[in-house]
Amino acid sequence: MMAARRAVCALALVLLVATSGVAQTNAARELITELRVHGNYSVPDADVLGLAGVAPGDRLDADGVGAIAERLRASGRFEAVEVRKRYTSLTRTDEVALILVVEERPAASVTGGRMARVLTTALRQTMFVPILDYTEGDGFTGGGRFTLVDVLGERGTVSVPLTMGGTRQAALELEKRFDRGPVHAFRGGVSGSRSQNNHFNVHDRRSELWVGADRELVEGLSVSAETRWADVRFGLLNEQVATHRLGLEFDTRRDVGFPRDAIFVQAGWQWLDPAGGAGTVRQPQLDARVFIGLFGQTAMALRAHYQGASAAVPVYAQPLLGGGASVRGHRVGAQAGDRLAAVSAELRVPLNSPMSFGKAGVRLFVDSGAVCDVDERLRKTKFLQGVGAGVFTSAAFINLQLDVGHDLHGGARVHFRTNVSF
Repeated sequence: MMAARRAVCALALVLLVATSGVAQTNAARELITELRVHGNYSVPDADVLGLAGVAPGDRLDADGVGAIAERLRASGRFEAVEVRKRYTSLTRTDEVALILVVEERPAASVTGGRMARVLTTALRQTMFVPILDYTEGDGFTGGGRFTLVDVLGERGTVSVPLTMGGTRQAALELEKRFDRGPVHAFRGGVSGSRSQNNHFNVHDRRSELWVGADRELVEGLSVSAETRWADVRFGLLNEQVATHRLGLEFDTRRDVGFPRDAIFVQAGWQWLDPAGGAGTVRQPQLDARVFIGLFGQTAMALRAHYQGASAAVPVYAQPLLGGGASVRGHRVGAQAGDRLAAVSAELRVPLNSPMSFGKAGVRLFVDSGAVCDVDERLRKTKFLQGVGAGVFTSAAFINLQLDVGHDLHGGARVHFRTNVSF
């Protein structure tokens, strides 16, 4: 009896070992019943599968997933590769589906050699944006901006703006953004420009070099720093000047085109250091705007703008007063001085639904402002006033503002501004 039991146990052990070996063999040779490719945009699925060396009906060895991924990487066509294995049934473990997730290298579909790949990559990374603006006093400015994206690494851009007309400019601008670290954005560039000073009616020609950085402290609050060197030719004057600025910005606007119940504040301290001047001019700056929602979609916009000076400011750097950007009802550049203070209030009434494709509306405004020299008291300076009404519209790529202002002394002026961005 005991011998029979021992024989049965030995037979069971043999069957168990044999079954285990078959199971291991089946597990090591899983059947591929389905193949999917994700992430490719120019390399066809069939080409990806050909590079992977796999097809439906193949058997997958224990190291098959790693071997497929290695073959895809070795092709040189992909920046990143991942092969995912999924079982096609809850009851069967010998049938699987493979998902090939790839990230193509730039110009992966180009096969005309290294030069063709480089050219195709450059074309794909190049963006062109036309520039068309009309600014009061300067007239129309037209041109374009060429931008190369990701050429300085991820989130790095190189831009070349070229414009003619009211403002002539040729520049090379670089920007690099970071998700972490002490600096969230670094920028710099060189430029040459020419424009017309609307107070002194002379040409302002500048060659500039600048570097700067930004950091977001919390959502809506950021700090910035910039240093700029310029060679300025202003009429018969030729001077070199360095400008250093520290700034703080707080912005709660969700809709820049028609903000409500929001605050926008830019505060800064600027040092203007002319090479041939008597000393550095310190310039505190403040631009504060409050947007208050009233009945319906109507809103009230209040603004206060101030720029101070510790000493006389060179004529080419003096702030200008008048025009659509400050006191309407007076020509742009009506006054210039070392210090500027201006306030305005607008009642904005939209004419269409806030859910519309574009926004249009009317506004009533009251403006007041003054400039003075450094040896004068601002409160004793005569302020310019302006009142009036206007219309505004903004859509996906066009912004237009038309105001009619009265100077309270029998004169009226039309102010028009527009820009088109594609």
